[in-house]
Order: sequence, then C-alpha cells, then structure tokens
Amino acid sequence: MSATKKTSDRTAEETTQVLTFSIGDQSYCIGLEYVTEITDRGEMTSVPNTPAHVEGVIDLRGLTTTIVNPLVVLEEESLDPAELVTDGSARKWIIILDADSLDTESLTGWLVSGVREVTAVLDDSVDMENTADSDYIRGLVKGDATDNFTLWLDPHELTA
Repeated sequence: MSATKKTSDRTAEETTQVLTFSIGDQSYCIGLEYVTEITDRGEMTSVPNTPAHVEGVIDLRGLTTTIVNPLVVLEEESLDPAELVTDGSARKWIIILDADSLDTESLTGWLVSGVREVTAVLDDSVDMENTADSDYIRGLVKGDATDNFTLWLDPHELTA
C-alpha cells in the first residue's frame, strides 16, 4: 500500500489543474487558481481612451470588471464575432480572473470564444523551451497523437 500511496502523491505533484479555452481555432489554458468564474459576455460598456486590448467594462454583481481581449495583447488580429459562430449562434465568454492571485486591485476578465474543460496537465507534457521567447506564454502543452497543442498563458503578463 505504501508504494501505491507514493505513486499517487508523485502523480499529484506532477500535475497542474488548468482551464482550457479557445480563441478562434487556437486552444489556450491558464492555471485554475487564477479563475474565479466564467460568464457570458452580457452588456459591455466601452471606455474611451483605454489601451487597445481593453474591450470595455461590465458590471459583475456591482463590481466594475475590466474586459481584456488577450488576442490584442498577444499581438494577433482581433476576431470578428462572425468568426466565433458555433452551433448557429455567436458566443463569447468571459473568464473572470482572481484579483488576489494576480495581485491586482480590480477584477479583470478575458474575452474568449469558447470554454472547454478543466483538466490536469502533467508537468512533463509542457514544453517550456519553444515558446518563441514570449513573456505571455508559459509553455506549450503537448496534445494527443494528432499533434494538437495548447498554449499555456501567463495571466500576470496578459493583465499587466
């Protein structure tokens, strides 16, 4: 029994819980400790004279929450909502990030096209060497036999 417990402890130490989501066709993830909730886009108010990556703000139960488009921060082109069509309707979701984990004073959310699942990622399945020298990407999570991969984002860098 002791050997089994050690194997279980070892496995638990070698995994990290992540939330996987999509922006367009690309799969991304962040550590679950940074996520407080997921909500639909709802009513968003644009704010003049804000950086390009700030889509606007929403009222989340009385708290003003800044909504960021991670694609703009990643220096990619913004998606047209028509490109986010799945099963007949355009969907945008907001991943609300934990202010305490990010050491920020206000709530921040990321605008994404789809939320997939919470999963455990084995530490040895993360390639930290081939991330194109980006501060925003923590690593590449190796996928299955179809050579899929998920970009593991660093929420500290993307909300700065």
